[in-house]
Amino acid sequence: MSKRKIYQKTEQGGFQLGASIEGWHVEEDHVDLSPKQRPKGKLLRIDSDDIPIIEDTHRMALVIVDMQNDFCSKGGWADQAGFDTAQGRKVVPGIKRALAWAREHNLWVIWVVWASRHDLHNLGAPTLYQYKKTIKMKGIGESLGDYQALLAGTWGTEVVKPLKCLQEDNDVILEKVRNNGFYGTHLDQILRAQGLSTLLFAGINTDQCVATTMEEANFRDYNVVLIEDATGTSNPDFCKEAVLLNTRQCWGFTTDTKRLQEAKSTQRKV
Repeated sequence: MSKRKIYQKTEQGGFQLGASIEGWHVEEDHVDLSPKQRPKGKLLRIDSDDIPIIEDTHRMALVIVDMQNDFCSKGGWADQAGFDTAQGRKVVPGIKRALAWAREHNLWVIWVVWASRHDLHNLGAPTLYQYKKTIKMKGIGESLGDYQALLAGTWGTEVVKPLKCLQEDNDVILEKVRNNGFYGTHLDQILRAQGLSTLLFAGINTDQCVATTMEEANFRDYNVVLIEDATGTSNPDFCKEAVLLNTRQCWGFTTDTKRLQEAKSTQRKV
């Protein structure tokens, strides 16, 4: 068997990353995320903050994290706990733009929401403390008046109304019980079963559930793209800035909905 070369030169003078079919080609003016695969959808060139990327729409999914009433709506858990839920609502227009772009290109759409078991038997003290830090603070499963906080099948775990009306039957709704959307869920199996390798991230909080899910995606060798104007946080601005920096330096690429909308069809040079 011949030796597999990781950094071998490409025909355009760049270099290859990885020896498998999932390897990248890093060229002078772009990064091709699937150079060894024949496109099954539309091959797009998308500008990012570092360098344009090229990818097949058939391999891409839009992952929208935690855009639910408990985190974004008045009367939800976060609102009653004293957090700034307006920040969550501010990203709705950006998510709508990202969603419209995803629909236009027939991307998979995956909605990730926090939705706990009613018996809370899979939540240990460290996770429960994240949501109940004082005696007065209402924790997971406790009454918030008309419903119980962050429990599956309740108003609090439903996607907010401006986005809920845009959900489609073919969308995937994935329930999680940790910040990380991969932990204890079927997210990895769904993505691999459907051949989805490039994940575009939107939602809240950029520095918490979005960041930990993106980081885990990177650990599992998915291609990560953070949509800057479709994510937000109730924390200080520097928290989001740190995630943007870490995404560019460590986890993948950052872009915005304007550049998604301006993405052009392309062909590979042979």
